[in-house]
Amino acid sequence: MRWCLVLVLFLTLSSVAVAAKAAKIIAKKGPGGFSANGFGKKTATLSPTVKLNTGAEIPVLGFGTYRTGGPELQVALRHAIAAGYRHLDTASCYNNEAIVGAALKESGLPRESFFITTKLWCTDHGTERTRKAIKASLENLGTGYIDLYLIHAPWQLDIAKSPEEVSMLRRESWRVMEEFHRDGVLRALGVSNFEPRHIDDILACAGVKPAVNQVERHAYLAQTELREYCARHEILLEAYGSAGAKGLLEDPVVRAIAAAHGRTAAQVSLKYSVQRGIVVLAKSVTEKRIAQNAKLFDFELSEEDLAKLEALDCGKRSYWDNSNAP
Repeated sequence: MRWCLVLVLFLTLSSVAVAAKAAKIIAKKGPGGFSANGFGKKTATLSPTVKLNTGAEIPVLGFGTYRTGGPELQVALRHAIAAGYRHLDTASCYNNEAIVGAALKESGLPRESFFITTKLWCTDHGTERTRKAIKASLENLGTGYIDLYLIHAPWQLDIAKSPEEVSMLRRESWRVMEEFHRDGVLRALGVSNFEPRHIDDILACAGVKPAVNQVERHAYLAQTELREYCARHEILLEAYGSAGAKGLLEDPVVRAIAAAHGRTAAQVSLKYSVQRGIVVLAKSVTEKRIAQNAKLFDFELSEEDLAKLEALDCGKRSYWDNSNAP
């Protein structure tokens, strides 16, 4: 009996010691195992930021979540936050806003540490549909505000019957977005996949100028005219597809520049846009690539490198083409 009591006492003390050690680790790293700078890391290098026309700061590098979800995205977001990503891009049509919102909470970092972008889907254009969509995104993300809210595309699939109705619904959505912007719920407003004429249509009725136009942009699709248009109107261009365009990472020019710098082709492609003053989205679900894509700010491409990349421009799209939308 005495031997049993000694064993019980030993196990109890051991459990207390283990629990105390775990409590210290949790207290140091915060909920979900995140330290002050990222999941499981003592330090994380954060992206530099640039100013929007609202005065807000947006991280130059964002983490894209297109076509990912479930446990795969949960793990990828942990790796991304650990690697220093604080700009997270989602959309209502991706069906993963709730996963992004859960990652914010799990990180244990303050909400203001993150810059969150989401988007209004095509079938949600129009006054009441837009109000409902914004409220649904806020609920899914579990946040009281959204840093940047974009109209995902300039048209509405099957809900508009004419170009005039397309414009009317688009303008209605923008006016509702402005209401939420005035209330501080949508901190900045923008568009995605818009051509200059689509932005002109918004500007004709807008009280708030778009802050961002998010489009496909890379060496095969330089978007030079659109870049110049957006610059004239103080609209920041944001690029998706910089590391995912078909054939780009296998291009001999891109690979040769990458080899010369001891970098990956994806890093070179992303850096090309960054050095042209464009915010970029990088997407991966692989820990190694997520970390590699975050390392863009400790090397520079030469003007010769940039010229070689710009010479690859052939107008080739790999993603959604809205250039003919009314």
